[in-house]
Amino acid sequence: MRIAICDDEEIFVQQVRKWMVPIAEEYFDHVEIDCYLDNQKMLLEHEKNAYDIVVLDIQMEPLDGFQTAERLSEMGHCCKLIFLSSREELVFQSFSYEPVYFVRKGVSERMCEEFRRSFRRIREKLNREIYLCFTNADDMMEKVSLTEIESIQSSRNYLLYYTVDGRVYRQRKTMEEEEKALGRYGFSRIHRAFLVNESHVVQVKRGVRAVQLRSGTLLEVGRNYREQVREKF
Repeated sequence: MRIAICDDEEIFVQQVRKWMVPIAEEYFDHVEIDCYLDNQKMLLEHEKNAYDIVVLDIQMEPLDGFQTAERLSEMGHCCKLIFLSSREELVFQSFSYEPVYFVRKGVSERMCEEFRRSFRRIREKLNREIYLCFTNADDMMEKVSLTEIESIQSSRNYLLYYTVDGRVYRQRKTMEEEEKALGRYGFSRIHRAFLVNESHVVQVKRGVRAVQLRSGTLLEVGRNYREQVREKF
């Protein structure tokens, strides 16, 4: 995942990079983050080797964040935009450029949380383009988006895949195989018999004894996984 951060204050842009590295590594593989004090230099690099995510301070010269967003759109290289600004009144103006998020400059804890939300949202968008293939009841191959899968259960020599609309698919696989394959896409082990899609977890029961999914399903958290679940959610 290639990320560019653009801000005309060198100390600030380096600080943002420092915060961003561990957060980005929670959600993406092979993270590379470059910093720019000049948007024109970033555009030149983007032309040669496109960035996946571009973080833009809105108030910059000679090109401001909105003008840079227009240039990026004209270049045709698809990338996700995150705007930075201390001026919250600009948030509505930013909508026309379809940013993933508008991060408000200020308190470091709040900024880190907003970057985390940004990256979570980007990963969810990317997951919509990733599919698993199953053989359905009619013996036909069916593609199911990762975002549709709510949880995965181990059942003897098979895994059961539960979707948000109540469908269940079965595949001959081990939980260890699927945990390794899907961990990078936001699936977490909460029990020796269960993986959950983090984006569908809405509540964690007191004492981290269970998690509730959007569908209302309540899944037990194994004793050996409670600390891991506490850190995640």
